Amino acid sequence: MFVRVKSLSANGRTYRYLHIVENRWENGKVRQRVIGSLGRLDELQQSGDLERVVTQMVEHCPTVRILKAQADGRLQIEDDRLWGPVLVFERLWEEIGLKKLTARLAEGRRFKFDFERLAFALVLQRILEPGSDLQGSKWIHTVWAKGFGSLELKHYYRGVGFLWRKKEEIENALCRRGMDLFNRELDVVFFDTTSTYFEGTRWAGWAKRGKSRDHRPDHLQLVVGIVMRRDGLPVACEIWPGNTTDVTTLRPVVETLKKRFRIRKTIVVCDRGMVSRANIEKMDKVGFEYIIGMKMRRAKEVEEEVLARAGAYSEVQENLQVKEVLVEGRRYVVCRNPDEAEKDRRDREAILDKIREKLKAGGVKAMISNRGYKRFLKVRGQVAEIDEEKARKDARLDGKFVLYTNTTLATDEVAQAYKDLTGIERLWREMKDVVEMRPIFHHIKKDNVRGHIFSCFLALYVTAVFRLKLAEAGKQIPWKDGMRDLSTLRAINVNLDGTKYLFRMPAKGHASEIFAAVGVKMPPLAQPLGATEPVEGDQKT
Repeated sequence: MFVRVKSLSANGRTYRYLHIVENRWENGKVRQRVIGSLGRLDELQQSGDLERVVTQMVEHCPTVRILKAQADGRLQIEDDRLWGPVLVFERLWEEIGLKKLTARLAEGRRFKFDFERLAFALVLQRILEPGSDLQGSKWIHTVWAKGFGSLELKHYYRGVGFLWRKKEEIENALCRRGMDLFNRELDVVFFDTTSTYFEGTRWAGWAKRGKSRDHRPDHLQLVVGIVMRRDGLPVACEIWPGNTTDVTTLRPVVETLKKRFRIRKTIVVCDRGMVSRANIEKMDKVGFEYIIGMKMRRAKEVEEEVLARAGAYSEVQENLQVKEVLVEGRRYVVCRNPDEAEKDRRDREAILDKIREKLKAGGVKAMISNRGYKRFLKVRGQVAEIDEEKARKDARLDGKFVLYTNTTLATDEVAQAYKDLTGIERLWREMKDVVEMRPIFHHIKKDNVRGHIFSCFLALYVTAVFRLKLAEAGKQIPWKDGMRDLSTLRAINVNLDGTKYLFRMPAKGHASEIFAAVGVKMPPLAQPLGATEPVEGDQKT
């Protein structure tokens, strides 16, 4: 609805009339319809009626009233909460089907709280503000979401264990939903594991000591595995005692997945530090396929054979070039990022320049104790000089990473599969903030710990769908930038002359693009508090 000025000619004169018009969609076209006429513009201006009409219309426009009151200093702000990310992720929570599913799972349970709201709160916290139950029970009161106001810490304790017990049912539903939503077959999945450790000995017998990715072999730990599709959507998560090896976990996981989801084959994607040479040989023996990121400076064959081979790179996407290298039947894929290569070159030249300056000043002793300098030095007693051969070898690594694989996937698919690990690694970091038990002494049951891990899995699923939505909309928005811009959109409760309104901050940066990509309608700048207001105490009693 808008105001339009229409000119009409009569008796040799032109008169301008002020009309209120609305756009309507009719028969596939936009039609304009005059709702009413306010009269001739010149007469309205001369009589002062125009100003009176505008003033009266403003009285019925919350946004204008609030902005005017803010300028006059009459506006009272009563509450200010995070809103932007809540709108986006709640939309995905609904579209994925988790809202209905978690509500249905709780039917017939004697919960004195809304389990669906608790499940969403757990997942939202993992995405935006990872932390303990105690932190989460406080944090949810700083966001604008219906039903969060009645959730308490005791509800976390009861709900998180129940979430784990419904794990398989939720995973099955999400897998079916994912295939329907993105219309892709589940033919190849990727498997990766990590470990998370505990403080203390409370879980002795269940959690065990083993090879620790956190470099804490003295602590009890669990091994956590995530199975993902090619497009980054997670399929399932599993948990084992901390002394479980990767190969030990693979066989039962593969067999279970094939039965549950009819997966054609599984490809293990991991870093070289996660599996030993003996484990690689076992995977070859049982027929598992894998893609392994090699440690370039510590693998002799990689350094002397693979990186030394000449050959042209093929560009598969922006800042990603690949080439295949075969060494006695062993298949390697060398990946190169030109931008990172230039950065590595500049960084090395800066270090070499500093070494030259220090050599002139006689600061040999200080350089020998510095690992960054020492790797480019040739030291004989108290005499040091730049080792040009080491510098040349280091230049071979500029912007590169090397993958070892026994798959028949194309080189670009091998490289992309390994890059997809960054999504899992981000989940690991979030998960460890919660599950490392520093300190989560209030967890009485093992299912509570498992439930926390599973809530991280659900958070990974929601964020994976979020990224797919952005990709389908052609948007390349870094995660940190997107969350920063969404977080500037806040819900502010204001009181104006005894009437309460919900006022939102203007959208900034990428916020509008994200809303459009996910399919969320941007809320009006101001509206009376009503249906949008999170109701306190609206849960079951």
